[in-house]
Amino acid sequence: MTVERTALVARVCQAVDAAPDERWPIARMAEAGGGSVPQLRRAFRETLGVSPRDFAAACRQRAFRGALRRGAPVTRAVYDAGYGSSSRVYGSLHLSAMTPATYGRGGEGATIDWLAVQSSIGWIVVASTARGVCFVELGPRVPDLVRTLRAEFPLATISSKPASRLRRLAAAARAAAEARPWSADLSTDIQGTAFQWRVWRALSKIPLGETRSYAEVARSIGAPRAVRAVARACATNPIALLVPCHRVVGSDGAMRGYRWGIEVKRRILEREGR
Repeated sequence: MTVERTALVARVCQAVDAAPDERWPIARMAEAGGGSVPQLRRAFRETLGVSPRDFAAACRQRAFRGALRRGAPVTRAVYDAGYGSSSRVYGSLHLSAMTPATYGRGGEGATIDWLAVQSSIGWIVVASTARGVCFVELGPRVPDLVRTLRAEFPLATISSKPASRLRRLAAAARAAAEARPWSADLSTDIQGTAFQWRVWRALSKIPLGETRSYAEVARSIGAPRAVRAVARACATNPIALLVPCHRVVGSDGAMRGYRWGIEVKRRILEREGR
């Protein structure tokens, strides 16, 4: 059954990726894959950790960004990618469109750049492959954060100096730390199980200034009994701040564990609440 689901997903991905500017309602995607709508939804959820609709949106976003990189005017890129208006573009570029990491265990085969930026809660180091952000870390000293990066990806080729190309990414991380709006048009390159992705996608949809309980997140991904697993997925979020696990609290509203401490979590939430 797993092989059949993987083949179904592969057929749909191939079809959508070949024509990202076209409309892909769920029924058409199921037809392209040779399965039913329920089979398609289940296969995508268990194989990729995203919905068919999110995958189609990711393909369209990639087509849009590709057109811009090739020098197309924004208006033309918007319509060539199949968007009805520019507002739909900017409303759809979110971190929910997560895709499999391009590197192996330990960062094998990856080339990673990094950049540090200071915020009111400490130094932030962001790191990215050519495909997208793969690491965010917070702390009092940049050298320690870079050592953590190297320990996280011991088999990767990591830049010896800060990379200016990551200025926009670093600015987004600092804005997130300061509870300011930031551009959602960020590509990601992270590893995780299908379940972790479902949780991280749910976190990325929690609006600024709001919180959810672990139980609410579990229900939102269709796994109401997996509260502890949701908490573990929050704790292993590799790009915290950008994927806001700090917005998840206990059912009683109490602060629970946070990778950088409860006080940091409290300060961020207080800013967002204001």
